[in-house]
Amino acid sequence: MARRLLAPIALLFLVTPAWAQANAKLKQELRSRETAAKKDADKLFEVAKWAKTQKLQEDATRIMTAVLKLNPDHRATHEALGNVQYEGKWMAAKEAENLLKKKIAAEYSAKGFVEVDGMWIEPENVDAAKAGVWRHEGEVVTKSEKIALLTGKVRHPETGELIAAEFLDKAKQKLFPVAGDRWVDEKEADKFHQNTGTPWMVRSAYCTLISTLPLAKINEFRAPIDQGYERAARLLGDKPPTAVNRPTVIIAGTTTEYTEYGTTIGDATSSFSAFLMREEARIKLPNIGDIRAAVCDGTGQLGPYNARHAAGLSYAHSKATDAGAKLPDWLLHGFGAIASRFNNDSDGKFYGQRHLQRGGVGSLKAYFATFALNGDAEPEALVHMVYQAGLLLRFGEEGDQGDSQLSAAMNALTKSLADPKAGGADQAISRFQAAAIAAESKISAFLQSYAK
Repeated sequence: MARRLLAPIALLFLVTPAWAQANAKLKQELRSRETAAKKDADKLFEVAKWAKTQKLQEDATRIMTAVLKLNPDHRATHEALGNVQYEGKWMAAKEAENLLKKKIAAEYSAKGFVEVDGMWIEPENVDAAKAGVWRHEGEVVTKSEKIALLTGKVRHPETGELIAAEFLDKAKQKLFPVAGDRWVDEKEADKFHQNTGTPWMVRSAYCTLISTLPLAKINEFRAPIDQGYERAARLLGDKPPTAVNRPTVIIAGTTTEYTEYGTTIGDATSSFSAFLMREEARIKLPNIGDIRAAVCDGTGQLGPYNARHAAGLSYAHSKATDAGAKLPDWLLHGFGAIASRFNNDSDGKFYGQRHLQRGGVGSLKAYFATFALNGDAEPEALVHMVYQAGLLLRFGEEGDQGDSQLSAAMNALTKSLADPKAGGADQAISRFQAAAIAAESKISAFLQSYAK
């Protein structure tokens, strides 16, 4: 039996596999090509390229090394090997990166800059950077934005989005990037951004605006949205949120679109003309991250009011997020109402008269216990509830001219949200509600006087 098995086994070792034969032929072809190229660097490089296509990687690298001995500045070979030029010399990319880091460190250290989290920061901005607040030429930015701006990105002069500096001339000609590196005029860009899958993203002074409306129409919302932000911010010492929680407002261009937003990313509060995306809903913004935006109905004469309200909502949510707090709906919409209904005294008085016509202030204890915005309520009832939320904050602004206990509670609430380190937001909100209930008659009298 043993003798019978030996013959087939021996035969297996005597037969050369097909792949080995093919490899031998490739090696023979390679030697022929190398011989023909002789000492010509360009021709040898072509041989190396051929070797690479035949998956003879070791041979390709060997031949490229030989090319560089013949011509140390052979660009194509260096690039094929992944080398880069640094100060006129070719070297491995990692080596060049280390040399550049040393050079940058020396330059910035000499200027007094300090390295924070891998970036060189101006002396006056070091403490803020260590606290996670990044600035660039006076603008508060996210870390990702800071890196992008330091590595050659610039803001589009019309939209504020980050673009490569090489495209700045195009941007100044009022051209806009769509679908990658394709640049088009405003009319074509409007068409590209007219659906909810690819909306415009435009930066105002304080907020990010997202909309399918034409750019010219979006620009009309910049002022009211920034006004709403500024009015709400007055309650919290005019302190901006961190850049990662930059207030963001989605402006629906049609009532159908607003309804769709309410269905997909809203909750019961979307029955009002402006709402905050529900807790688990988020949108992802370039160089910022996941954001819980406010949404408003941008149609009709009330569009600007709704936009201001959304700005107040988004601002309050952003500050609460920075402070690690969760605001009740009445307080969120209180900031929204301050931004929209109390943006100026003329509007405040007008809505105050309507509030009185529906019965005025009423029981604040019941108000706090039952506050809810939903589709079962009449539109006027929704406005009544929202206005009253703003009225409480407006009365709190009166200070000791209104009620000393409520004023103290207002200050505590402001401090808890204005300073992330202060803490105690839940306690401050409960204290404010208790003080408001105790001052109910004073708030009612204030409305009577204010609405005249």
